[in-house]
Amino acid sequence: MKKLLLVPAALAAFTAAGAGLSGVAAADSPAVAACTTVKAKENVHIRASMGGTSLGLFYKGTTACSMSRHTSATSYTACGVTSKTWYYIDYRGTRGYVAATCVSYV
Repeated sequence: MKKLLLVPAALAAFTAAGAGLSGVAAADSPAVAACTTVKAKENVHIRASMGGTSLGLFYKGTTACSMSRHTSATSYTACGVTSKTWYYIDYRGTRGYVAATCVSYV
């Protein structure tokens, strides 16, 4: 009977310990700050990682929530400008990275 009581107690302790980690970001997603509105200057790919696979398009003239800014190790050229800066955005439920050279703050 004691063994049956230990399992729920251990599960409750594990759940309580995990609750304290709610502010920790997953290893593959960036830390998220307050939202800043950005607008696409051109159609730009939303990427799974900086320079990674395209998840979709952030369309010219539309706005999104930019949650953080990141610098990659390598440079890229997009929208006629070379840079290493990316923004992590939420655009209509799709979260990913966009080239900073293709967006502006609203």
